[in-house]
Amino acid sequence: MARIKVGLIGCGKITQVSHAPAFAAMPGKVTVTGITDLNLKAAKALNKDHGLNATIYKTVDELLASGIDAVVISTPNTFHAPLTIQALKSGIHVLVEKPMAVSFTEADAMIREAKKRKKILQVNQSFRYDPPHVKVKELIDAGTIGDIIHMRCIRAGANSPDKGWSPGAKWFVQSKFRGGLIMDIAVHLADYMGWCCGKAKTVYALNKTRIKGNDVPDNVTTLFDFESGATGVLELSWTLPVGAGSTEIYGTKGSIFMGDDKPGIQLVLTGKKAKIVKAKKVPTSHQCFVDAINGKASTPVPGEVGRHALAYCLAIEDSGKSGKAVKVKLK
Repeated sequence: MARIKVGLIGCGKITQVSHAPAFAAMPGKVTVTGITDLNLKAAKALNKDHGLNATIYKTVDELLASGIDAVVISTPNTFHAPLTIQALKSGIHVLVEKPMAVSFTEADAMIREAKKRKKILQVNQSFRYDPPHVKVKELIDAGTIGDIIHMRCIRAGANSPDKGWSPGAKWFVQSKFRGGLIMDIAVHLADYMGWCCGKAKTVYALNKTRIKGNDVPDNVTTLFDFESGATGVLELSWTLPVGAGSTEIYGTKGSIFMGDDKPGIQLVLTGKKAKIVKAKKVPTSHQCFVDAINGKASTPVPGEVGRHALAYCLAIEDSGKSGKAVKVKLK
């Protein structure tokens, strides 16, 4: 089977720490043959740091015309949809960063184009490839803790991504690029809560902006009302003095706890002592993408899944603005 030729659009932090090293570690299956970024210096550094030996293209058009089979799109959020559609129209498979788009119109157009061209459209909702999070989902599906009653997730840090995760990347906190805590973090956690608890009927959100100069929410608290009868709370912040990260899931037969201050996955069944459950290795996003292209398996996170994650984000945004509970527009 021929190696898949991959192009990279965007050479920011997520490409540096995830996409480039992941493909570099798959030499028999994938070759990164092309890179493009508005910052030529960043593209050259990525090429050198990961030993890619790829051609650096000045434009996306040049990269897409270079004979690549697939592309990874890791740009500010507003460019995800137009670049994805352009790549799909060029007959190229796409792995796009989350959120897949910033509107339903864009997301639906991406899904239609992928089906029309018979190309893979995979969204990088990374929690769905993370071993502990996948293991928790398996425990829930197996009925280990019974029916879910309530789920709580908190993720918080002392600063926004442009200061911590990727210094200088101001698009993370600018509404014109649809950055912010909702599109950056809620897109993961809300999607995971829906994956575990089933579809949500409504959300009610309190969104605050506390960092001077930001024009996007940097503190978000959301209540979920799931169709199953379960409830949920999602707490997100970029302004807490001490970081926090934990997940709590309460069921009719027991509970699951996972977080920064706990070793592994803690399972507590009613009437029994707590025990630690180990997560097993699962295929990475990049492995799944390659397997889907080769026809070995369907992608576990197609555009439809990315659209669900976007639906939660848009509902959280709308609720924060209206001060009312908002219906989640899931298909």
